[in-house]
Amino acid sequence: MTGVPRVELAEDHPLGAVRTMPEFRAGLAEATMSEADRRLLVEQAEALVDGVYVHLPLKRAMHAIDPEQSLRLLRHRLATMSDAAFHRELLRIFQQLRDLHTNYILPAGYEGFAFLGIFVERYRESGEDRWLVSQVYDHIVGDPHLVRGAEITHWNGVPMAIAVERNAEREAGSNPAARRARGLENMTMRPVRMSLPPDEDWVELTYRVPAGDGGSTTHETRVPWRVFASAREVRDFGVGVTAAAPSTSRGTRAGALGTGVDLDHLVGLDLRTELTRRAKREFFAPESLAEEERVRSAAEEVPPPTEGQAEAGVIPTTRPAELRARVITTSSGRFGHLRIFTFFMADRDIEAFLDEVVRLLAVLPEEGLVLDVRGNGGGYVIAAEFLLQFLTPQLVQPEPMQFVTTPGTAQLCAAVDDYASWRRSIDESVETGAQYSSAIPLYPTDLVNSVGQLYHGPVVLVTDALCYSATDIFSAGFQDHGIGRVLGVDQNTGAGGANVVQHGQLLQEWTGGPLRALPGGADFRVALRRSLRVGARAGQPVEDLGVVPDEVHELTRRDLLGDNEDLMAHAGRILAGSRPRRLSATAGVVGATLRLTLETRALSSVDVYVDGRPAVSSAVTDGTTEVDLPTAAAPTTVRLAGFDGDQLVAGRVLRAR
Repeated sequence: MTGVPRVELAEDHPLGAVRTMPEFRAGLAEATMSEADRRLLVEQAEALVDGVYVHLPLKRAMHAIDPEQSLRLLRHRLATMSDAAFHRELLRIFQQLRDLHTNYILPAGYEGFAFLGIFVERYRESGEDRWLVSQVYDHIVGDPHLVRGAEITHWNGVPMAIAVERNAEREAGSNPAARRARGLENMTMRPVRMSLPPDEDWVELTYRVPAGDGGSTTHETRVPWRVFASAREVRDFGVGVTAAAPSTSRGTRAGALGTGVDLDHLVGLDLRTELTRRAKREFFAPESLAEEERVRSAAEEVPPPTEGQAEAGVIPTTRPAELRARVITTSSGRFGHLRIFTFFMADRDIEAFLDEVVRLLAVLPEEGLVLDVRGNGGGYVIAAEFLLQFLTPQLVQPEPMQFVTTPGTAQLCAAVDDYASWRRSIDESVETGAQYSSAIPLYPTDLVNSVGQLYHGPVVLVTDALCYSATDIFSAGFQDHGIGRVLGVDQNTGAGGANVVQHGQLLQEWTGGPLRALPGGADFRVALRRSLRVGARAGQPVEDLGVVPDEVHELTRRDLLGDNEDLMAHAGRILAGSRPRRLSATAGVVGATLRLTLETRALSSVDVYVDGRPAVSSAVTDGTTEVDLPTAAAPTTVRLAGFDGDQLVAGRVLRAR
């Protein structure tokens, strides 16, 4: 279009080799697969979908699809298909499952991230959806008006509302909110090994920016698609989640997880969301990478706050890739804000992550906590569910998991010892006709209750439609255990209710199974065991349904361009409606007496249990109370249960050192 500015990259941009879309497609044309290799990919896809894919009955029913027949047809038509058409069709079959755990990962020739250099987010104004440029890559040049705060009205000539809906329908999100969120994100950046590169070489944007007179001016810009080989973190992360070396037992305050926990079998992660999250840091928040390097060089000591952090109320953390903590002041009061970006620890040091959460909870205000998991694609299920106990006096019940009952899962569970608990029920299904195995937690209940409650103030959980997998499980557990209100910026979480394994992991473990090595760097991931909710929703699957928030906050322009001020104000109003409490204790032996010194707030009584047996119930008031217990030997565990009248509202566990 004549006179339309064209956005380009500055010559000194730090991403390294960047290709245009025509250059990227030319490279793909040279990296084709043989028909035999493509046939092997289809056969392996069939082995996973037919044999072990846990959600197949649910997906058939909810989305009226037949992936098995689609794969048979693809295999039948191989000889007449081009390489690009084959990959497009195989990717489409997996996307129709609407399951971000179950993916076809394209061959190595598709390596890279496609991006426009801007990030667009939705907000609401006057009852209408609007789309705002919330981030701009510092190194794009060409149109001085395309800045943070510009409002997109048309995408390639299509009204933005229609363009977003059309793109959402091509996405694999489990529910409409998830599809819209992922469709919008995909319009500006996407990992092309998990989502085909854009069809267009550029995008024509129509947008408006505020004018000095209170009105706005309209502009048009042509923004080319570019593909960069890989950002630093994305390259290190690769397409797998099992390559990092395992951490060693730290014996920390969070409690050693023990050598019996096999992390590779406890992954619940939307890989695409995690890859995109890391790429966004590279594009739009390189200072966060510098902060991470600064913390890493501090040898695990908590670094002092920088001047900017101190002004923003930020509490420095030893795990900035995963956590951000700060103190916020709203019209309802002063509260803590803990952002958990991911439950996937790249160094696999789950205990270090949990220890840092413990430390941060101890220094955040006790008046209330905004626990924010927006955009968290999951990670290690044990990390997510272990954390719940820090926030509630209730006994945390980990979500049970089920296999689908097929000859494939029977063979797999017979071959892999970690799946032995499910063998009997799968074998019995031959006689009972049960569609699913017994529902069994991934780890013992004692493990996820080994520390107890640490934070006693009210908590509100903030979610969005990009929350997935382990974060879905965490959000469901938060709601099912009545920890606090769930405040969503979307109508659902992403609804990923399973743990996921890669083809290569199954190939290694499944002795005598149907899996074979894959060609060309291609890969598959599959949802293996589905999770079920507990409490009042016991038995309800998380997949497709997700967690429906108790309240919804529509993001505002001020939220996107500021620091979520309106969202934090909404969360603050919820917290202000609950009472902050306190229950801390120290223990010491005085002669033949165990003396407990209790610090309490907003409690009327405390019950004391010694090594699991009830010992005494003591009335308390705000402040300090001493409780003496006769003891013949030092106890190993003292558990405290704090009540407000008849309601259990606080807990604490003391252990002998």
